Amino acid sequence: MKKFVAVLLSLYAFTANAAIIELDFSGPFTNYSNQFLKGTVEAQNDGKTLNMFGNNWVAFEGVYNINVDTILMVTFSSSQLGELHGFGFDNDTVFDNQKDYIEGANRYFQFAGSQTFGVQDYNTYKVAGNTETFIVEVGKFLTGTFSQLVFINDLDNSSANAQSSFNIATTDTSFAEVSEPGVFSLMLMAFALVFGSRSTKLR
Repeated sequence: MKKFVAVLLSLYAFTANAAIIELDFSGPFTNYSNQFLKGTVEAQNDGKTLNMFGNNWVAFEGVYNINVDTILMVTFSSSQLGELHGFGFDNDTVFDNQKDYIEGANRYFQFAGSQTFGVQDYNTYKVAGNTETFIVEVGKFLTGTFSQLVFINDLDNSSANAQSSFNIATTDTSFAEVSEPGVFSLMLMAFALVFGSRSTKLR
């Protein structure tokens, strides 16, 4: 019961008196650490949903600013569970050294999978086909600026048929900086529209 109440309070804190801004995944992505081994990755729902199928890790380049108050609301679903499902942050597209494995304990957030890696506080998704929303308090685990937002849909066996869908929203307008159209263009446009509509109503 206490955990349920805490989730409700977190959700209220996330939404109260703030514009909710959704990330746009219609921009280009990179094969992260040569882990795009099989399958497809595409943006759906006007760029608001990232759909991954097969065995793949991908990264979206940008400037991602994380402070102690940064919270992301992640809506996740999977029709076929694999070994790892989640997201995280890096400053390159390589994951092949001891530092990455050690720092990955706080830089990646797992929602589901038969293996474990990264922050386990949100690894509670168990029933394929369900859609669940996680209030991820990213700033409690890491802070700083990162250049890569990474998504994981991992299944190394011969079937390689894992599936993940991600939708991410935030009220933190400093979370991303965009110098040209890309992964957050729609997000920033949405914020401008919301702010503009509020200003009009106040007149």
